[in-house]
Amino acid sequence: MAGLARFLCLNGDAAKPTPLPLPPTRPADDIPSRRAELYGPGVDWSALLDPLDAGLRAELLKYGDLAQATYDGFDWRHWSPHCGTCLRGLRRLLPALGLAGHGYAATAFVYATCEGRVQRWLRRQLHTEAWDGHANWIGYVAAAGAAEAERAGCRDIVVAWRGTIAPDEWALDMRTRMVLFELDAGKDKGARVAKGFHAIYTSSNAGIKHGERSARDQVAGELARLVSHFRGRGEAVRVTVTGHSLGGALALLAARDAAAAHPDVPVAAVTFSAPRVGNRAFCEGLASRGVRVLRVVVRHDVVPLVPSVPRAVVDAPVSKALAKLWARTGRPPSWAYVHAGVELELDVKKSPFLKHAKYDVVGLHNLETCLHLLDGREGAAGAFRAGARRDPALVNKTSGMLRDEARVPAWWYLPANKGLVRDDALGRWVVAAREHDDLPVPDDRLPLSELD
Repeated sequence: MAGLARFLCLNGDAAKPTPLPLPPTRPADDIPSRRAELYGPGVDWSALLDPLDAGLRAELLKYGDLAQATYDGFDWRHWSPHCGTCLRGLRRLLPALGLAGHGYAATAFVYATCEGRVQRWLRRQLHTEAWDGHANWIGYVAAAGAAEAERAGCRDIVVAWRGTIAPDEWALDMRTRMVLFELDAGKDKGARVAKGFHAIYTSSNAGIKHGERSARDQVAGELARLVSHFRGRGEAVRVTVTGHSLGGALALLAARDAAAAHPDVPVAAVTFSAPRVGNRAFCEGLASRGVRVLRVVVRHDVVPLVPSVPRAVVDAPVSKALAKLWARTGRPPSWAYVHAGVELELDVKKSPFLKHAKYDVVGLHNLETCLHLLDGREGAAGAFRAGARRDPALVNKTSGMLRDEARVPAWWYLPANKGLVRDDALGRWVVAAREHDDLPVPDDRLPLSELD
């Protein structure tokens, strides 16, 4: 269990160190002329994947960076008085992580209420008392600034979701029984999703800090504010939701809500190493609302393979017969989990920098591993791209996937002294106090005038 506790701590390591400068991943300046090709209604992204279109690759890397910020910006330290919050203030998050060059500004933080049932024998080892009494920061909403909007030809609004770190999130991830997720009886009849993902997305608790509104309501409110503002000024708007692992699952739930609330706004979901979320009806509901989904996965990563079927039917005698029927008709039964959208599969064997280990569960699932392979992706049959510029050292931030000859230590992305500083007056080591602008502010939202 020590290994699990270490992974829980390090997968979202903090952003206190000065981040390594990221290579330029901005799409080419001809994106406005290609907007219909990349983001237009009915776009078939599969036609751009092999070989991988250079403009699409750069866009995917950008969203990957914005998803990675949810890990690098999270205060996972159980000894911190601000455990479970963002390490940075709203205005400082993206600049502090070296992402200001993408041209986006965070406009609101999102918190999720997670009330899973961690086994009593695990609670002490996982320091669950540090996570009690408050909702956890699980992502943010960001909008393209004026310069980026002009370059891209529209105002892109991004919702970025974090993957699993807190103990209660792990407990909820295991709840795979399906629950209804219907918004419209006509378009969503029979739509079901995993109970745990649904709970993280929709739960609220007015009795805890940051828990007054569900993550779903927080995102819906911020999207309504931003879409109304920019559409009211006559600007073209699109919504892109992104996330890694659990964050990818939440991204699909949010994408369907966004498309239902704003039917005349293009909505896309770009997910990384995400699990299955719901059944066939759920996926059809995404497609019927015009939500385009692109899933980036790494071969041999186990997370995109789960859940398969709800636990309640795994041992049912009828399930084998239905599985045979599924194989014959190609149409999955209503109780089976299926993936939505188009898949881009990456392979660690393509990279000359990575160990070719099939059983490094953490390394294969690491978002930085995925982004490294994405930067080197040329085509399914091609070699690692010679023009890849993303720093390979980023892979070992929270894994040990790099070959030994790279001479980059594993799990290197740690705050100095784990965030402790020496207080000369007391003669003791204490947790470093946050700067005033980085303290958590309830319901903080960026004034829209700062995006102009």
